[in-house]
Amino acid sequence: MSNSTRVTVNGLRHYRCEGVDVPLPSVTSILSATQSAETQRKLAHWNALNPGKADAAAARGSWIHEAVENHVRGITVNPREDLKPFWNDVPETVDDLIGTGRVLWSEKPLNQPSWNRYVGDDGVGRIHYYDSQKKHGWAGCCDIIYEDSNGEIILGDFKTSVGPYSAKFPSSKSNIPDDLRKALISGVFKLKKTKLQLAAYTIAAEECLGIKITKTQIIVSTPLPDYSVQVFSFGENEIEKDKDNWWEMVRKYYDMHELA
Repeated sequence: MSNSTRVTVNGLRHYRCEGVDVPLPSVTSILSATQSAETQRKLAHWNALNPGKADAAAARGSWIHEAVENHVRGITVNPREDLKPFWNDVPETVDDLIGTGRVLWSEKPLNQPSWNRYVGDDGVGRIHYYDSQKKHGWAGCCDIIYEDSNGEIILGDFKTSVGPYSAKFPSSKSNIPDDLRKALISGVFKLKKTKLQLAAYTIAAEECLGIKITKTQIIVSTPLPDYSVQVFSFGENEIEKDKDNWWEMVRKYYDMHELA
């Protein structure tokens, strides 16, 4: 059997993974399926008002992932003119984060030959978690895992956004433009969703790769000079909370499908 093959089950993306006898839903499939009806309604409304923007954002995100992968492998990145604002400060930020450490995974294993078994026939590296008793699990491709200068193993996720992410809602008393206020509010929800992704990948990485993730990071690049590259870091206590929240999503997902 191939290491990992993409399949569609009930309209959702799944992957066949080595050693698992059932296709596993992707992390994004679980997040999408467990969205509230109100969130789904708002998303559909936004897509209707902004045709093509979701696809453009997805393409931009795919590009930044490939660009980072090339950068850490020493391959020169030459972005298109429209992508330059999203790339301007990313190489320096990545280099600063890694420091004198080393990259262990960037879309697929790096410097870890034994992990190559997690690279599928499509060339994509995916990790997974599976409970054989409950037959519950998930699979997906994390962006980067690296060991920094202090010996900490960090799992990170790269995002591009036209507006900034935020760890907290802006104060009602803060004197900022309305468009920035709205962007920061939206950025809070984007950050919360990404933290769930990080939790899912952390559990899978620890299970598949036999490593201990001590920190997670969200690295966001925007075209805004004041928010060129944002780095949000989360320690072990925060990671444990995020794992608990992710497990709730997993339980909700499988409850929904067992009742269907």
